[in-house]
Amino acid sequence: MGTGKRPSTPWRRNIADARAFFLNDYGQTLFPLKTNRFLAEFGFDQLRDFGLSAAEAVEKAAFLPQRNVSALKAGWHQRRTVKLDPVAEAFIYDFMFRNRGLIRGAISTERECYGYTFREGAPLSPTFSYRGFKGAKSEYSAKFEHSLSFDISSYFNSIYHHDLPEWAEDRGFSGDDVVLLGRFLREIKSGRSIDCLPQGLYPTKMIGNDFLKFIDNSVRLKSPKLIRFMDDIVIFSDNKSDLLSDFYLIQDLLGQRGLSINSAKTKTSEEEQDVAVTVDDVKRGLLRKRRSVISKGYSQDDDDDEKETLGVVRNLTGKEVARLQEMLKEPHLEEEDAELILTLMGEHSSDVLARFDDLLGDFPNLSKSLYSFCKHISDREYLAEAVLGFLNKAAFVPEFQLFWIAMILDDYLLRTKKAGAIIAKLIVHPQSTPITVAKLLEIPTSNFGLPELRTEHLREGKSDWLAWSAAVGSRAAPKGARNQMLKYYRHGSPMNSVIADIVSSYDASVFD
Repeated sequence: MGTGKRPSTPWRRNIADARAFFLNDYGQTLFPLKTNRFLAEFGFDQLRDFGLSAAEAVEKAAFLPQRNVSALKAGWHQRRTVKLDPVAEAFIYDFMFRNRGLIRGAISTERECYGYTFREGAPLSPTFSYRGFKGAKSEYSAKFEHSLSFDISSYFNSIYHHDLPEWAEDRGFSGDDVVLLGRFLREIKSGRSIDCLPQGLYPTKMIGNDFLKFIDNSVRLKSPKLIRFMDDIVIFSDNKSDLLSDFYLIQDLLGQRGLSINSAKTKTSEEEQDVAVTVDDVKRGLLRKRRSVISKGYSQDDDDDEKETLGVVRNLTGKEVARLQEMLKEPHLEEEDAELILTLMGEHSSDVLARFDDLLGDFPNLSKSLYSFCKHISDREYLAEAVLGFLNKAAFVPEFQLFWIAMILDDYLLRTKKAGAIIAKLIVHPQSTPITVAKLLEIPTSNFGLPELRTEHLREGKSDWLAWSAAVGSRAAPKGARNQMLKYYRHGSPMNSVIADIVSSYDASVFD
């Protein structure tokens, strides 16, 4: 199935099949293991067919229980979810691609819903959709006297399993697909009824976003305008009583499904204005340019988007550059300032590199942004020293940060002098997990003792992340030696056999 070149699929391009849908979304996910990307790139149909055929055996579980992982939000708050195995991940992308026509956008001009649906053959860009949501919020805030903004507390972690098959049936999914979705959600969480919807994947965001349409559809709402992006909701009215009545009603509707409002993030229009006036003009301009960079596909692998992004960055005024440098010199950076710096200071990477270890220590939730910024850093040896120094001195490094440090290593530091020391530190790190170690095993290098470590896992006969990633990491080994190792690995489980078939048929001389 490979073409010899990794597909470039920016959001605006039409998506021909579920495989392209997966590859298009890969870089946006929370834990984008290259194991899943490789297997989807060269064997998506095999993964999908294996999952569907297993699902037909009703007496057996079709999907394995998934590995729990924790991403991070601001303030060291966990974002609890699962990392789907290659079969389960292929399944959910295929499932929602097949049913994409049943997921609609806004139901009316009075009830606007943004994001996570397909339009003209392509999934809507979340950043463009969110930009539209923010634009609508500004427009209606000027038009109406009162507004109230709020979101749902731990939304994805609070959805009840049985509500989602009912949602699918209501949307017109086939009877077989309704049952299949219920089985998938039940089995990946070992029967747990709450916290069953994986986070960070476009297809599950499609489900989560559309599930809340029961709010948009309520004829009892009195306010003339409601806008929503996933669980971020804003209602507008000139009549404050109508606003409060709707807020009370929405809480009742959510309560019927075991959901509740996050009181800490509920704000009236007056409270929002108080926050807005504290932002000076220079910083306001920087925030606008940050949104522009993100909406132009800052992390997308596409030449046109890259040129547009660089155009925005190069148009920074002298005052804006000075302000960013001033922020960078602050001994205690605010998170919003750190995010601005990482988004807009690509042409001043040496300034950022000087504080790289501080950024790692203070903002573990921005680890993915730090990874994206590394493409601007030319002094890779200095970067490697900063990363190793951080690992040596940090008392605690969460899983999400360890994973993205391993991504930085894989894509930017393998040829540096400190690469071996970083790998050794990551393997034995007290907070390492099967997912962070799998990230190392999937690197197709013959150095640093990784081939021997992969062999250990392949010979144990297990069917887990360490074995799957070790199999994928062996793809660059000489074909005879690789296939000899996979010969016995494939007997560990039916999934091992599928993965071994995909890796065995891969010809590194053609595709690399």
